Amino acid sequence: MSKFKKIETGIEGLYIIESTVFGDNRGFFLESYSKKEFEEIEITEEFVQDNHSKSRKGVLRGLHFQTKHSQGKLVRVVKGSVYDVAVDIRKKSKTYGKWYGVELSAENKKMFYIPAGFAHGFLTLEDDTEFQYKCTDIYAPQYDSGIMYNDKDLNIDWKLKEYGITELILSEKDKKHQTFKEYTENYQGDYVLLTGANGQLGQDFQKLFDKLGVRYIATDYQDLDITDKEKIKMYMNSNNFTVVINCAAYNDVDKAEDEVEKCYSLNTYAPKNLAEICKEKDIIFVTYSTDFVFDGEKEIPYVEEDTPNPLSIYSKSKLEGEKYSLKYEKAFLIRTSWVFGMGNNNFCKQVISWSKEKDILKIVDDQVSSPTYSRDLAEFSWALIQTDKYGLYHFSNAGETSKYEQAEYILNKIGWRGKLERAKTNDFPLKAKRAKYSKLDSSKIERLVNKKIPHWKEGIDRFLEEMGIIDENK
Repeated sequence: MSKFKKIETGIEGLYIIESTVFGDNRGFFLESYSKKEFEEIEITEEFVQDNHSKSRKGVLRGLHFQTKHSQGKLVRVVKGSVYDVAVDIRKKSKTYGKWYGVELSAENKKMFYIPAGFAHGFLTLEDDTEFQYKCTDIYAPQYDSGIMYNDKDLNIDWKLKEYGITELILSEKDKKHQTFKEYTENYQGDYVLLTGANGQLGQDFQKLFDKLGVRYIATDYQDLDITDKEKIKMYMNSNNFTVVINCAAYNDVDKAEDEVEKCYSLNTYAPKNLAEICKEKDIIFVTYSTDFVFDGEKEIPYVEEDTPNPLSIYSKSKLEGEKYSLKYEKAFLIRTSWVFGMGNNNFCKQVISWSKEKDILKIVDDQVSSPTYSRDLAEFSWALIQTDKYGLYHFSNAGETSKYEQAEYILNKIGWRGKLERAKTNDFPLKAKRAKYSKLDSSKIERLVNKKIPHWKEGIDRFLEEMGIIDENK
């Protein structure tokens, strides 16, 4: 039995938490937080910062939120009491604009769990009230914002008469917050230019942004030629973007050996154009590279500090694009490997297609890395962007595998009854050289966003479910 009781409030994700209190003639003991126990009541967020405030009676703090680094909070009172209020400002929520209030005190020992996407405030009911809260993200003052505590549309009942408070004490900042109507009408977050939007990563960014309510314009080569710097400038001058995410690339590794100019145009000079224009406009630039910039001679995962040694035209073009991109101090450069998703053709889709046509498949077992699910890549990329910690990062799903083992896992999951045979890279006539080992160490990004990267098998499971072809008996 859990030591914590989760009480519904009628607003999704917003809960009152009651702890089990052990008391005797000496006093009492309680656990105010336990990661394991909270997971049992299905609150799994990681807390990264603790805050503590002390206030006189009648102080009202709020309603606060951050436009980026949105914070979930677990709040409690250790001395005195407050009337605590959370307002749902998740624009796609069924309870958007609804609020809930609860009295928290040192005596009742209740806690209030407020997920990210809420405006939060509290009114102190006693002198010397001490208030503590755990947060799921850092305090980022540049993204600090708020809504007026007495907004007529929200119509929050602060119970001033009930609590005998005749005069409120507010900071000058809290007196000048926007109205809820202004918050609703004025977009608060980033405005993203997404290039290569029809590719697998671009499609998953669009799904993610639609889910999160992020404003974006999705472009492909028909809409915006990113090899033409003047056209990019004209396009960006007509929009007030805050972030550019470049998902466009030339990815045909073997064909690149013949189409050198086209490959360099997309993989080297297009990111160069975008990075330089982003620098002129002082906006964030995000672009992607590949594990193929390494020669595969290591026997342990590659870290960001390892020296690249590309083996093909494709990998050389990506490395040159990296160099240009990282000249800009507000650039994120993310190397990834073996990307698969619903959009575009990829190895996972090829295996599924081959299984429908052949009874015997030969797959190489001497190329080792980690598959990367494009949905995970999009989600972790966006979390990374929120940190403002620019630079070079590696990202792939956890674990490592050969192409053979990856295919074996997929074929088993879809219930294929054919024969799978091992092969070597040299058994197939390929124009471009491949690294035999190119697993990326993704621990840097995992630590920074404070979230565990899913295993590649889990990614493939979700991919197959998304495609609707997983064998339920497997």
